[in-house]
Amino acid sequence: MMFSTEQLIEDVLKTAKGLEAPCCEPVSRKVVETFSDCFADGATVWKTTGRPHDHLYYRFFARTSTDTISTAFDAKLLERETTATRLIRSWSGMRGARVTQSCDFDAFNGLAKTWLYLGGMRPADEVLDRPFVPDGLRRQLGTFRTAGLGFIRFMAVDHRHETVNLYFRASGPIDATCCAPILDLVQVPVPEPELLADIRRFVPEDFCVAVTVSLGTGKPQRACFYALKLPPGRFPCIPERITRFFREAPCYDADTVNVVGWSFGAEGGTYIKAEKSYTGDMVGLLTDWDCYFSGSTQRDPVLAKQAQTTSSGS
Repeated sequence: MMFSTEQLIEDVLKTAKGLEAPCCEPVSRKVVETFSDCFADGATVWKTTGRPHDHLYYRFFARTSTDTISTAFDAKLLERETTATRLIRSWSGMRGARVTQSCDFDAFNGLAKTWLYLGGMRPADEVLDRPFVPDGLRRQLGTFRTAGLGFIRFMAVDHRHETVNLYFRASGPIDATCCAPILDLVQVPVPEPELLADIRRFVPEDFCVAVTVSLGTGKPQRACFYALKLPPGRFPCIPERITRFFREAPCYDADTVNVVGWSFGAEGGTYIKAEKSYTGDMVGLLTDWDCYFSGSTQRDPVLAKQAQTTSSGS
């Protein structure tokens, strides 16, 4: 299907209503009209959580480089410069990086997050050990390395909560020993064996984990393990709201991408995130970006080389 501004607005309203999520048509119309070229050129996904009445989000993943921060300011979707906007500008200008900016939108509030794809795996030091990175965040580098998180593929800043999500690829397979130091970052114990087994059934061998960090304090707040493109007809244990989301959120691509994330944190408890492709060939974009799908046994060569170097040096 060719992208349609009016169709997306109609689908936002309908999907939000079906999930009993807050929605504001004028806000969504302003968002879609402002970034219509990005929606048309990129791949768009829906996102929500299993929490009752939680918000509906929709995101474009851009295929071309665009200054979304300036566009948002021009449209009054952002009101002032913040630590988050300055970080995006600075990271986007890193020498040698092939950075692409994308955006998350809340169906009620408008612009929620700005994403950065780094063009591939980047050592965490190259991303975080920079003068423009807040001291508290930069001080977490050693902690991340100790938890086995040394390479970043994406970042996303949350404009309302002043946090940053760091998307690492970690060596698996995921088990209690592997995820304990990651969850220790957010002061959460390893999940019960039944839940951990459910996660392991769906995440790939080398997996994606996002750590949410406060830009003000540098304190890690949440960790989320992702399974991209669930096998057709197969789902982990999910709440009814997520089942309804996967059933009712529209997708016009030939191949549907369903995503589940298990989110853990000392505050806010444990809950399920879910995403679903809408338009723009999400499968093709994720493949181009070397994302590993649910059930993949592929091992990341960068992580494998690091493991070999560490082993030979010990």
